[in-house]
Amino acid sequence: MSRDNSLVLNDQQIFEVKRLASDARRLFGVYPNVPIGSDIRLLLEKNDVLLCEYPYPDSQGTHTYGNITWIKNGDDIITFIGLNTSSYYDEQIFAIAHEIYHYTTKTGKAYTPDLEYEEPITEKMADRFAAELLLPAEALFALVSYIFGATNLYNIQENKILRFVARIQCDWWLPYQAIINRLYEERLIGAEQYKDLYDLDCRSENGVYRRILKSTDGEISELLNKKTKNIGISNKVIETIISNYEDGVIDENEFIENLALFGKRPDDFGFDMHVEYDDDLKELFESGDDE
Repeated sequence: MSRDNSLVLNDQQIFEVKRLASDARRLFGVYPNVPIGSDIRLLLEKNDVLLCEYPYPDSQGTHTYGNITWIKNGDDIITFIGLNTSSYYDEQIFAIAHEIYHYTTKTGKAYTPDLEYEEPITEKMADRFAAELLLPAEALFALVSYIFGATNLYNIQENKILRFVARIQCDWWLPYQAIINRLYEERLIGAEQYKDLYDLDCRSENGVYRRILKSTDGEISELLNKKTKNIGISNKVIETIISNYEDGVIDENEFIENLALFGKRPDDFGFDMHVEYDDDLKELFESGDDE
């Protein structure tokens, strides 16, 4: 999620991104006026994309929210989305939507290994796709019209806009800055409004916006602003690990180590094994409990 005015998409790029997001919603069976939120994970399952969750450490505030990779297994291609659960929960939802763009269009480093860095224009389109998927323009325009009886927010006081954004965030589960980007890219706020709103501290407990968000829905405010630090993998991968052990493809030690990669133990699945974890595996389990 970058500032909307740092890189500008042309009309054809915007049209294409909107079309792809609309197609993805149709595949998901969700109307434009219905939030997706955390159900974004179901969209991955429909596309046989596996989700791997791990709390990668933040390196001076520049951690990666998500990435996509794929491997060939015989004639099959297995696609993984890696999700950094050290990021805030609303950022995790946005990151999954962002990576769905790369999966849909087969763009980015995962599909062009020679790339040293992700191309800025591709990342911009992936961010716009994520925003369009999670909050379609049709729904956003309808909300502005319903709440304010207007076609834009140019003459609306900032405090009213913040309350409006809080309502959107509680219903649609986008990050605050992604919502501000949506308002600007759909020309619902002006450039000065955009700068002031985008620069606002949206995370501090005692900040203006966070107080408004908590007053709107305290439970959702807490959830969206939580760094979950989950360690997990799609059930399909766990089932494959178990099947490989039961079929003799991997031995007991490999079974234990493979499960441990995802914070799981044999007894979680009814296997009675005496397990002594080495220091590396103990550290892996304990890392998921850190705040």
